[in-house]
Amino acid sequence: MKRTGMNMERVKQQNRSLILNYICSKGPVSRKEIALDTGLTAASVTQIVSALISDKLLVELGPSSESAGAVGRKKILIDIRSDAEFFFAVNIEPDETNIALCDLKGHPVKDRSGNELISGFATDNSVPAEVFLDRIAEECRTLSFRTSEARRKRIKAVSVGISGIVDIYKGISVQAYGIWKDPVDIRSILGGKLDLPVMVENNVDAFAIAALLFGTGRGQDNLLIIKWGPGVGSTIVIDDRIYRGRHGKTAEIGHTIMDPNGSICNCGRRGCLETKVSYRALRAIMPSFTPETFEESYEKASPEIKKQIDGAIDLFARSIVNTATIVAPRRIVLFGKMFRIDSVRNKLIEHCKAFDPAYSEKRILHTTLSDREMYVGPAAAYVQNRLQNFPAFAASSTETATETVMPTMGLFPAPMRPIISTCAGTEEDPAN
Repeated sequence: MKRTGMNMERVKQQNRSLILNYICSKGPVSRKEIALDTGLTAASVTQIVSALISDKLLVELGPSSESAGAVGRKKILIDIRSDAEFFFAVNIEPDETNIALCDLKGHPVKDRSGNELISGFATDNSVPAEVFLDRIAEECRTLSFRTSEARRKRIKAVSVGISGIVDIYKGISVQAYGIWKDPVDIRSILGGKLDLPVMVENNVDAFAIAALLFGTGRGQDNLLIIKWGPGVGSTIVIDDRIYRGRHGKTAEIGHTIMDPNGSICNCGRRGCLETKVSYRALRAIMPSFTPETFEESYEKASPEIKKQIDGAIDLFARSIVNTATIVAPRRIVLFGKMFRIDSVRNKLIEHCKAFDPAYSEKRILHTTLSDREMYVGPAAAYVQNRLQNFPAFAASSTETATETVMPTMGLFPAPMRPIISTCAGTEEDPAN
């Protein structure tokens, strides 16, 4: 790909993106704080912020509480204007699908009665992909009609998170383990049904973006993000950017080989970690297993069954420590239904510490976004992409690589990762 130098308009674009991402991750801040933490001049910050307020993407909230009674110019707080636009966040998992109508801060919109506009239902992998996507489109329409007409006019896009391999540039689910066997052009199908631009992201990568913007990952530059249930997913964040390997594959810890004579995995390989710790594997050991009733079923289980469950957790811990030894993350962030269970999470950490004392509760953290897991990934992916590419999306995927530098995602440019470490301080790592 031919690369070109930076012209002034692109410098302005990057500075706008830097300010918007900073405000998104830090919350209401003053112009002075933006200048100090981003390294931009006060004049540049004032000029850019004023333009973004005129464009109705930022809003002045008034003087900060620190300014009360202070002498001199008061600090005026600036924040993202959350109601500037809305979008559908769609999270498709093998067991369930969730949809939320969200604002530009990644929060669900509320209807006239104060109820969050979220819909959840079982993922039906027995029907063709287009039929199931039609169900999703219908649910999106239903949610939109529960809000005002003024808000409906500001619904701008759909952001989809889905498990497995995703072509983020074309909006295609290449291989959605446990959902669809063949590639599915989600962008074209869903976009056609809703007449909206659609972006598609791997669900764990999307959650990693949420962790960086809103959760445990704020201020952390290197992370290993791990999800448990129904399968096992993971991704690596290096210097605030998701590492994307060949064909979009990242840290597939769930598909590391643990047993050369083991079962065939959904991915087609034999003996993956996922064949040992997935919901299906746990149900084979303990037939009454569900994440919701795990603790009760475990307590009632025989010593042999408990031993097998503990063995699966030990195997998972071993995989985590081995992976962390290679990628050396500052923090490991856990999410997913199984990690919401305190006893499971604590047992896993104890096993990790048995292999290496450095991997303790200070280094292995449970997400602070567990109550928003059902939608926060695709919501964060859209917010990040939108703010980094304001005021306009890329014109078209037919533009040349020379003009766009990165391949485009239809109406959405290829996602740039947040520049957060230059803005937010990093807490001391107790493991080092």
